Amino acid sequence: MKLKELATRLGIEFRGDGETEILMPAPIEAAGPGTVIFVANEKYTPMLATTTASCVIVPREFAERAKCPVLLSTNPYYDFARVLEIFFPAHRPPPGIDASARVATDASIGANASVGAHAAIGARVRIGKNAVIHPHATIYPGVTIGDDFICHSHASIREGVSIGNRVTILNGAVIGADGFGFGEHAGGLFKIPQVGTVVLEDDVEIGANSTVDRATIGATILHRGVKLDNQVHIGHNCEIGEYSRFAAQVGIAGSVKIGKWCQFGGNSGCADHVVIGDRVMVAAKSGIHADVANDTVVGGYPAVDARQ
Repeated sequence: MKLKELATRLGIEFRGDGETEILMPAPIEAAGPGTVIFVANEKYTPMLATTTASCVIVPREFAERAKCPVLLSTNPYYDFARVLEIFFPAHRPPPGIDASARVATDASIGANASVGAHAAIGARVRIGKNAVIHPHATIYPGVTIGDDFICHSHASIREGVSIGNRVTILNGAVIGADGFGFGEHAGGLFKIPQVGTVVLEDDVEIGANSTVDRATIGATILHRGVKLDNQVHIGHNCEIGEYSRFAAQVGIAGSVKIGKWCQFGGNSGCADHVVIGDRVMVAAKSGIHADVANDTVVGGYPAVDARQ
C-alpha cells in the first residue's frame, strides 16, 4: 500500500513521499526497497543513514537521521507490530459449525462463531460472539467463555472453567486439569479431590502445551493480560497478577501468589506457598524458595537478589 495509506491506518504522522509503495514489513537486517522497518533503540540509529528500506518507523527525535520516508511513532515497536497485523492478518476460518463437530444441545455459542472439524463442546457451555474453535478442541461441560475467544487444535478446557474476553489458548494446552494433590495412607497414596476451578480473565494468552491446574478448593486465577509461553505449568490455587509474563518451561508450584507485571525467564521455577511482589524479574533457570519483595530482580538457585 502507499505510505500515506499506511499512516492513515496506523493513525500516525509521516514525513516524505506519501506515494511511496510499501510491499511488506521486514527486520532491519533484511531491509530492502519496498520494505518498512522500525528503529526504537539509539544503538541502531547509524543504520538509518544506510538502510535501503522504503520507510522506517521511528520516534520523532530520530526522524532527521533517516534518509528515507519515516512514520513518526511514540512507540515504534508497538506500531511495527500493528504493521505486521495489517500485512499478515491472522487466519480466521469462516463462521459456521463443521458437520463433524459435536455441540451439546444446551450449549450456547454467540454470533459469528467458527467451530472446526471434530471439536467437542459439552453441556451448559456458554461462549460469546466471534469465537474461533479450531479442529479437535475439547470444551468440557459448564465452561463459560466471553467474546473473541480463540482456541487452537487439541486444546482442552475442563469442566466449570471461567474464561473472559479476548482470550487465546494455543495448541495442546490444558486448562483445569486436576491439581497435583496426594496424601499417604495405609501404605499407599490417596488422591485429594480437586473440586475447584480456573479463572482466566480478559486478554490472557496460554502457550502451546501449557497447563493451568484447577484449584483443590476455590480457584486458580490468572488476572487480566497474563501471558504464558509454551510448556509452562501453573499449579493449583495459584494467583497470577495482571500482565505478568512467563517464558517457556517455567514451573510454578501450588498456592503461589504472584504480583502484577512480573517476568519469569525460561526454565525458572517457584516452590509452593511463596508470595512474589509486583514487577519482579526472575532470571532464566532460577529457583525461588522464599517470598520476593516488589521491584526485585532475582537469579540463581536458590534465587537471591541479583545485586548479590
